[in-house]
Amino acid sequence: MIALWDFYRAQLRLTLAETMQYRVAMALQLLGKFGEPVVYLVVWSTVARESGGSVAGVTAAEFSAYFILWTLVRQATVAWNPYWMESRIRRGEYTPLLLRPVHPFHGDTANLVGSKIVELLTLIPTMVVLTLLFRPAVHLVPWAVAAFFPALAMGFLLRHVLMYSMSVSGFWTTRVTALFQLFFTIEFFLSGRIAPLAVLPAWAQEIARRLPFVWMFGFPLELALGRLTPEAALQGFVHQIVWLAASAILLVVLWRLAVRHYTAVGG
Repeated sequence: MIALWDFYRAQLRLTLAETMQYRVAMALQLLGKFGEPVVYLVVWSTVARESGGSVAGVTAAEFSAYFILWTLVRQATVAWNPYWMESRIRRGEYTPLLLRPVHPFHGDTANLVGSKIVELLTLIPTMVVLTLLFRPAVHLVPWAVAAFFPALAMGFLLRHVLMYSMSVSGFWTTRVTALFQLFFTIEFFLSGRIAPLAVLPAWAQEIARRLPFVWMFGFPLELALGRLTPEAALQGFVHQIVWLAASAILLVVLWRLAVRHYTAVGG
């Protein structure tokens, strides 16, 4: 464990140093990502105002709060990109990674966390600007704000481990596009990404709560905005833990099978 901790620290320092070399490019990428939440914010705020002030009990100012915080949750929960796995295998870049004494998962996780530290620091000024422009209605509950941070960390871990385990399918087929397009489509509608869960039909809300997506994204958001009771928050953490454990088991099983099946291609 000590050796693994030292590995994470060294990899984080390396990633931070590499990321800081491309500050302008990263800032431009982050600015490009703000188009999506601003569009949602404007659309839902307009719908709320034209519907008498609210949609499913959510006012225009509350939509503003939701989608401003959305930018933070979205960036914090960005996880392993499955197409990286596909690219590595097709180019034959996975062979040296498999020869290392540390599982590739740890190096990929450290790289991802290191890049997030810089990205989140550059995210704060933009959130301040959006707050000044759209004047959100925020009702902070101290215990919920404190619980938000572990919920956000768990949301990231859940999404990261689940996507990494699914990425292992690239060992059997070097094209994973169709599988992950389906994954992203379902996640888009049932995670809270396109709108708060409250505005969805009752049947869609029920389906969403039985899948892992809302626990990655919508749950930390609703928690931070003070929309959950302590009992609902506890249930949310239980869902996160159960789905994370299931995803970790899936990753372990698939990885053992995948390594036996691995054949290097590319070069």
